[in-house]
Amino acid sequence: MRKRIEFIGLYGLLWIVLFQFFRILFLIYHHKKTLELPSSLWVSSAWHGLQMDISFTGYILVIPTMLIAFTARSWSWYYKTLKVFSAVVSSLIVFLVVADLELFRAWGFRIDGSSLHYLKTPAEALASMGSSPVFSLLLLFMILVLLVNRLLGTVIKRSVPSFQKTAFTVNFIVFLILTGSLIIPIRGGFQLAPMNESTVFFSTKSFANYAAVNVPWNYVASLVNATYSKKNPFLYSDEKEAERIVSSFYKAVGETEQLINTEQPVNVVVIIWESFTAKVVAGLNGVKNVTPQFDRLSKEGILFTNMYASGNRSDKGMVAILSGYPAQPTQSIIKIPKKTVSLPSLPKTLKNAGWYTSFYYGGETEFANMKSYFLQQGFDKITDKNDFDKADMNSKWGAHDHIVLDRLLADLDKKKQPFFSSVFTLSSHEPFEVPVKTVIQGNDSEHLFLNAHHYTDASIGDFIEKAKTKPWWKNTLVVIIADHGHPLPETQKTKPSEFHIPMLWLGGVLEKKGVRIDSLCSQTDFAATLLNQLHVPSTSFKWSNDIMKKGRVPFAYFAFSNGLGWMKPQGFIVRDNIGGNITENSGVLKSYEEKNGKAYLQASFTDYLKR
Repeated sequence: MRKRIEFIGLYGLLWIVLFQFFRILFLIYHHKKTLELPSSLWVSSAWHGLQMDISFTGYILVIPTMLIAFTARSWSWYYKTLKVFSAVVSSLIVFLVVADLELFRAWGFRIDGSSLHYLKTPAEALASMGSSPVFSLLLLFMILVLLVNRLLGTVIKRSVPSFQKTAFTVNFIVFLILTGSLIIPIRGGFQLAPMNESTVFFSTKSFANYAAVNVPWNYVASLVNATYSKKNPFLYSDEKEAERIVSSFYKAVGETEQLINTEQPVNVVVIIWESFTAKVVAGLNGVKNVTPQFDRLSKEGILFTNMYASGNRSDKGMVAILSGYPAQPTQSIIKIPKKTVSLPSLPKTLKNAGWYTSFYYGGETEFANMKSYFLQQGFDKITDKNDFDKADMNSKWGAHDHIVLDRLLADLDKKKQPFFSSVFTLSSHEPFEVPVKTVIQGNDSEHLFLNAHHYTDASIGDFIEKAKTKPWWKNTLVVIIADHGHPLPETQKTKPSEFHIPMLWLGGVLEKKGVRIDSLCSQTDFAATLLNQLHVPSTSFKWSNDIMKKGRVPFAYFAFSNGLGWMKPQGFIVRDNIGGNITENSGVLKSYEEKNGKAYLQASFTDYLKR
């Protein structure tokens, strides 16, 4: 009996040590971010994360503890079963740990169940890994699997054969009770609230909190919550009070300043530029010589300098741009067609008003479930990689940007006017490969990222110059906007800088040119702003705040994995929704602004749940 109890204790202890080792590995892999923290926070991350490590170890121990109850007379079968169990469990956990190392660099949060959505389009998922050190990660995976299995196998080999025969009833009852008692470490103790992310979040430094998270626990919990959670986890005040606060941000009743010189229906082309962060635009204090064409075109149009993306993924950006709908920190509405069908959208609204609508993308529109959303929103024509020749499939994602833009240009000559056409670029997505000679030298992710943007910039610049020669140009508005920002380049490291994006209006219908509009705004505000310029009703876009309306309340809200950013002209706050900490702040915001940001999150998530 004692040998069996000692074995369960030793087996569990080894897993706890392994989880701490995985945490150290995470800190080493992201050594730049680790070194930005005081060393005391390294220890604190390990200490606070220990409780979550113990919790997941409790889950792992359920099967070994339950099965050991039947080893009173024979245990050779238990030895073999546990070897297989350990091999399977350790391989899955090591896979998550290794995948998380690189995904955290790209996503900025620990791996969770949202990664499963990308398995529906495996080619695109593999393309995303193009700039990752795949060989090194595979080698690390194999080494860790061998190491972990050797350690677990050694504990099993040295412990299980030393079991002795014992009374079946006593053995059964003792380990049945021990199996049931695992609920204590699993739920994190005897406190009222069971184990959750906030248990290990302890710091105002986001990276320190992320380092404390146990990867397999986080992954499994996200799957469970995504499946069963139908309640708003962001309840900070009475629902009506939250709605009252949010509605006060959209009460502008003044006239809209017109940027378009005609009241007749005009053509609209929206270029959604993948990962187009303001940090690559010299005119917005970004890196110089990355987007020279955009900087040149900014002098010919209207540049919105103070816009922020609503979310940090393409699927969230699409909904923010086309439906004026805010991103959610834990979910993406585009993944749930029964919810997106209730959303208003620019293509749907303009189609009903007489516009011909089309969408262009060189990759798979099925990626992240975007196609179902596009079909619901009434695009007359959707062109994706299936519509291009194999010779044009010159990117791991599909067709490169200049190929798609050339197709769009040729098609617009034949489209019924007025038309609303949107094109989504892809070359500035990982793996940042381009079909032209490298301009910005360097093989690291940051230089590859900058060089990819230089290529997309050249492609868009060429498209605009060719479009100017077309007869439809004089009656056309072209909008260049990002789907989201990006952590790269690391020239600015604040969270808002990751969401700061440019928006540029060009075309023959502009009333003014060479204008900069500095009003603080959100990507979600584009929909109402455009419709009001086109004299098309925008009342159904209740989350969109016309940038050009006099008397508007200037603000921007953005959401990232379990966090929010709330921005006013006087400053900003970034809040960790799990620990409830303000992780960044700047300026002189009033104390009630945190309440306003929380109210926006609460009300927008309530709206999401009700759809």
